[in-house]
Amino acid sequence: MRREQRLTRGSDFERTRAHGIRAGDRLFALGAVRSEIGVTRFGLAVSRRVGGAVVRNRLKRRIRAALDSMEFAEGWNVVVSARPAAAEASYHEIEASLRRLGSRLGVA
Repeated sequence: MRREQRLTRGSDFERTRAHGIRAGDRLFALGAVRSEIGVTRFGLAVSRRVGGAVVRNRLKRRIRAALDSMEFAEGWNVVVSARPAAAEASYHEIEASLRRLGSRLGVA
């Protein structure tokens, strides 16, 4: 995932959570809001409830890889919040969950 495809400012995360649409399952909660720029950007939120630093970083790498393999509509800010069950999930389960939630929100 390229740098310009990442949400980095806290205000972007807050705006997505406050004004966006949401969908969730046992692995993830996704929030999405229309962006004023034409690029779809992603923010990852993986809390300590998910696991230690090694587990969280491995999960973030898997999420980024799954997002890179997917096609998304242009002009969205998407926040992916991992739930503790995601730490135990395989890559294919992660990818399937993100595809399902993305299509439910209309961004994938």
